Amino acid sequence: MRSRRAPPVLHAPPVRALARLAISLAIAMGCCSPALANNACGAGSGRQPCTFTLGQRPFAASSSWNRPIAPDATFEKLAWPPGALFGVAWDSYSPAIHVSSASDPVVSVEHPASWGRPAGVASIRIPVGVDGAQGTDGELLVIDGGTVHNLWQFKRLSADRATARSYAAADIVTGDGWGRTSPFLGAGIVAAGSSQLAGLLVQAETDRGEITHALQIAIDAALARPGRIGEAINGDGRNPEGLVQEGERLAIPATMPMPPGLSPLGQKVFRAYRTYGAFVIDVAGGITNLRAQANAYDEATITALQQDLTRISPLLQRVRRPAD
Repeated sequence: MRSRRAPPVLHAPPVRALARLAISLAIAMGCCSPALANNACGAGSGRQPCTFTLGQRPFAASSSWNRPIAPDATFEKLAWPPGALFGVAWDSYSPAIHVSSASDPVVSVEHPASWGRPAGVASIRIPVGVDGAQGTDGELLVIDGGTVHNLWQFKRLSADRATARSYAAADIVTGDGWGRTSPFLGAGIVAAGSSQLAGLLVQAETDRGEITHALQIAIDAALARPGRIGEAINGDGRNPEGLVQEGERLAIPATMPMPPGLSPLGQKVFRAYRTYGAFVIDVAGGITNLRAQANAYDEATITALQQDLTRISPLLQRVRRPAD
């Protein structure tokens, strides 16, 4: 559903180059397979340039998106109002993901100042024919090497020209998927300033196996309190009596049994909610939505998941610290 954007803040983005060893350690300890871990890459002798294959778990192993709920975390029940709606955004108000190749045209994307970046032109390899998503947000994710570009109200003008009302980008391999407050710099265009890839349901991931990261939630705008919390760098809640703030982590307690009769994807979402939870990163109009990759899945799978979420999402509770 429709989400609102923060006003632009001007800062020139500094260059960050962080090398992380946690991925290789995790593989050595057997916690995850190389297919699900991030690539070992970056500066240093013998290392390859950072790249990403769709279906891998995005962002660094140390990111809060990729860390399970702590065993000693506590939970607080949420007073979801009677008649609250829950679902999944898929064919509108959720981004498609496109992975660039060397043969794709370099598109000059003109954008205004936003999310700590000055107005300018981003040069991104984008496949021919790709445009923004259905809905007024018109969002888009483009993965080019080790960078995920996140565009809002993206409009393709020609093979090599486009505009966007907002632009942000993040290192998909060594980054944490969150923006930063000082100096202010967004990783993506959602209200919390996180990358829109963080927590998105991606078919290449769910086809491989379990979901091994937290999911993202756009909360019904009527339930969003002003302010932000945790690693969110912005919030657009307007209701002082709302249930949650952007940046909060929700989860289903590990002791709660799975509802019977869930679809295969619904079962994976339920297990991910118990293990990793979900971060509130945006608002939606009249419904609380999980988001799924727009150019993947099929209608039958999403219809089944939609039905599942009417039973799963109301079970989400607030995670109290220690949350990670």
